Amino acid sequence: MQVFRCLVTAVVLAAGISSASAQSTSKDPIKVGILLGLTGTSAGYTLDERRAAEAVTEKVNSAGGINGRKIELVIRDTKTNPTEAARVASQVILDDKVVAILGAGTASETLAFADFAARNQTPIFAPTSSQSVTDPSTSYFKWIFRMAPPLSADAPKLMDKVKADGRKTIAIFVQEDAYGQQASEMMKDYANKNGIKIAEIVSAPISNTDFTTHAIKLRNARPDAVLIAASQTQTASSMLRKLREMGSTAPVYGVSALVSSAILEATGPAAEGLIALSNSNPFDPGPLKPLVELLKDHGGNRSYGSVCGATAMEAIVQALRTGATTGSEIRDAVEKMGPVKLYAAAPVEYSETNHDGWGPGTMFFVTVKDGKFVNL
Repeated sequence: MQVFRCLVTAVVLAAGISSASAQSTSKDPIKVGILLGLTGTSAGYTLDERRAAEAVTEKVNSAGGINGRKIELVIRDTKTNPTEAARVASQVILDDKVVAILGAGTASETLAFADFAARNQTPIFAPTSSQSVTDPSTSYFKWIFRMAPPLSADAPKLMDKVKADGRKTIAIFVQEDAYGQQASEMMKDYANKNGIKIAEIVSAPISNTDFTTHAIKLRNARPDAVLIAASQTQTASSMLRKLREMGSTAPVYGVSALVSSAILEATGPAAEGLIALSNSNPFDPGPLKPLVELLKDHGGNRSYGSVCGATAMEAIVQALRTGATTGSEIRDAVEKMGPVKLYAAAPVEYSETNHDGWGPGTMFFVTVKDGKFVNL
């Protein structure tokens, strides 16, 4: 019996060594999940995130891949729906065996599968600004890296501009979700501390299509400026158009999500004069020349989604280049890689205690002039 047990142990050990050896020398593709709302309300920028991730992957694969292994993107449409996001996340983690996930495009979708991904040690690279996705008190914190400027950097810097421009009274419009709620709270806090009066705060669900009442309330508040905190293209563009249709001439300031070709196409002349904080400019490369070069055959740099998608995918690539092959190894590599330029306007840096990464230097101000975004 003892001999039999020894034989069994030897066989198991040999199998384990053989399996580990096969894995380390495998030429099978490295699978990365892309979970984005390619249809639904977030498609205005998530399609740009997908194209950017594909461009980075194509560049890596055309150069031989990672240690001879190609990257395979497992792309799923979350339909901008948290329930669908959770379903496809389970699918790509359990069935496709992805080593990392790029997505989702909204906080509600990302949080729908965050705990599941954490339990399965699958790191998430989330291109969303909502603070809740990197809440350090949560069980999933160690497994999510933010791949967009956080609201904690976006909202205060935008308010700094409003203050510097001498705006004493403001009105605020936000979309009704975690992003809008958090943006509203940060703007109110800044205003209270800096002597800025808030004349009106208006909100609407992202499914809303008629903004007449909202625009009238903002107009009647007679603010020195209107601030729009909306990440959905349809919501932001509809609000801008209706505000001008209702006769408001107040200057409009917007968060980084408003800077996209899709916003200009949907808004038309009503976007003229918009001032926004951005991590990208579709019309002027500025500090993003490497991104523009990367995307020249992939639809171009159309929005903040382009830089978020490219930076997220490049972060995964850089982690893989360290020799990381598992989810936990990829996570550890990102936490230790130090300041790295990737495709953002300035270096991003993560650590064991900081999964936000993007600082104020990754953003700059733009305005709309003659139908184009111009760097300020």
